[in-house]
Amino acid sequence: MPAEFHSGLTRRTALKAGLATALAASPLATPALAATKKSVRVLVVADPFYYSLREVIPQFEAETGITVELENLAYDALQARLVSSSIAHKPDADVVTVDQMWTGQYLDNKWIKPLDDLIKADKDVNLKDFIPEVLYSLNTWRGHFATLPIAAYGQGVMYRKDAFSSLGLSMPAAKDFTWASYLALIQKMNGATVGGKKLFGTVVAGSQPQPIVHMYTQLAASMGVRWFKQFPEGKWDFTPTINTPENIAALTMYEQLYKLSPPEAINFNWFDAGMRFAHGDIGMFYWWTPYFYLTQRDGYMTGKPSPVADQIGFATLPHDPAHKQVISAGGWSLGIPSLAPNQDNGWTFLKWATSAKAQAAMAKVDKYGHQFSDFSRASLYQDADLAKLYPYLPLQLALLKQSNGKAVRPPAPVYTTLEGIYGLNLNRVLAGSATPTSTLAATSDLFENVLKGNYMIPYALPSYNDTLANTQALIDKLA
Repeated sequence: MPAEFHSGLTRRTALKAGLATALAASPLATPALAATKKSVRVLVVADPFYYSLREVIPQFEAETGITVELENLAYDALQARLVSSSIAHKPDADVVTVDQMWTGQYLDNKWIKPLDDLIKADKDVNLKDFIPEVLYSLNTWRGHFATLPIAAYGQGVMYRKDAFSSLGLSMPAAKDFTWASYLALIQKMNGATVGGKKLFGTVVAGSQPQPIVHMYTQLAASMGVRWFKQFPEGKWDFTPTINTPENIAALTMYEQLYKLSPPEAINFNWFDAGMRFAHGDIGMFYWWTPYFYLTQRDGYMTGKPSPVADQIGFATLPHDPAHKQVISAGGWSLGIPSLAPNQDNGWTFLKWATSAKAQAAMAKVDKYGHQFSDFSRASLYQDADLAKLYPYLPLQLALLKQSNGKAVRPPAPVYTTLEGIYGLNLNRVLAGSATPTSTLAATSDLFENVLKGNYMIPYALPSYNDTLANTQALIDKLA
């Protein structure tokens, strides 16, 4: 989830919205670092790619003579750590993972370096091998590259082939696979017994704030919902547009999906929801594409096959016939802090870790079973060896080619504050303490208050016409 956007108001109000709290809550764990010629310090989130990256780092060290100090943190701890070091002007790491939602804030505040000049001067990057939709969704801000992707996620469907066979069900063709047909299939599986186990039709992520927003906004975006009147394309207008008939319909459906899920799903985070399917009592669900491989194991990096490992089917996301399909894009990217003491070594590591060679090596790590296929490079989807390990790669590529992360979860200033409001109110619907109509009206009012308080309504600062076409033009220019 970096540029020529110098907004003192945006920076000050962002700090008021919570970054100063992060500084107080997370003192730096490391002293200021001295530059050395033969080392690089890398700080990453503890997502699946970390485990494969850790195993292939000896290859980088052998090739370059640069020693890597790799550290991983949980999502919230990573954000607090990065914000703390930036505000305090204390060097912490040479390469960091950056969520796409933080990219604009980090680049606007000059916490990370824009990568344009480095990319343009370095023929090893092979920028045109990256999937443009991924670079647009994860890595660009106001016409500049802030980061490069190390793990790119789309969203797709996983289902129990044995449940379909046992109950006489069939997966519709992609053109006929609508959210209405998705719900109908789940309803038919709910309560059925397959392989001696009673099934829930589906499973959702209900935990707030981030997990429920990540899952729910995919459904909502497919049904035509957008957060703002105009962003990121054209002249930016942050007037909220989430209290609409389309969003009421989407949230009503999500509430139905929860009623066909395990009751405890109201507290499920990303991993809880994904791995509940791997336990063998879920018929079908949609989620981030890393779960295409994670559900084939019985736990996080255990290496032990899950009970459904040989029965998992994969499908594209359902669509709403009234709206053009848009698929959520997420994942993680690597950036270079402006205060990094070893920036040259940091760039050497960044371009290596995001290269096709390194990504292929990560995919072939077999310590836990093959547990990495989050490729952002188009060439890897044509690799015959990787296709044998991950047979769903053609589907995954098609999902990424339909993705637009900036539409589904728009990386606007104060996104984190808005996400907190949205997640809390979505969770209230699952808990039965609010209706879709009442909660979206309340959410819209709170959005408007935050946006006005942060001088984003009306928006008087320069806009940037952030389109896929403009990202493609940037790729062509730098390549």
